[in-house]
Amino acid sequence: MFLTKVSIISALPCVAESGKIRYIAEFDADISATMPYLNAIFENAVYNHEGKNITLVKDGMMIGLHGRRIAAGKVKDIAAASRLNMWLVDIVNDVWRRFSEITPNYERRRKPSAVDLYKLLPQTNCGRCGEKTCIAFALNLAEEQKNVIVCADLFS
Repeated sequence: MFLTKVSIISALPCVAESGKIRYIAEFDADISATMPYLNAIFENAVYNHEGKNITLVKDGMMIGLHGRRIAAGKVKDIAAASRLNMWLVDIVNDVWRRFSEITPNYERRRKPSAVDLYKLLPQTNCGRCGEKTCIAFALNLAEEQKNVIVCADLFS
């Protein structure tokens, strides 16, 4: 088995959707080597090979995978976060077992539009990302001039 556990290191109220949480968790191993393989099996993921990260939406939850970390928002509660973590561990371990059967995909399927990205942001216009508005931040995300991880309302 490649991964054995995921530890939630931070959980805060979600600013993008009231009543939900956002959290950061750490894998017990770096999953960067599995990312092109994960990209091959996730249908709607956005993969950045140079940045070694994958962003996807599952059941309305926004998920970012970054080497040893998961950053997720719009998660119902800690129990849902734990289920999501275990799902990810199972997927990564399955991909690890089937490396030789999966053709890695280094390409991005579809670059999300600024509007698509804006809809996933908290829309608070807090400015902590360095932009005056969330739409400006979304435009920079779409042009790959910023990384979603700098959105303080989602990931701090």
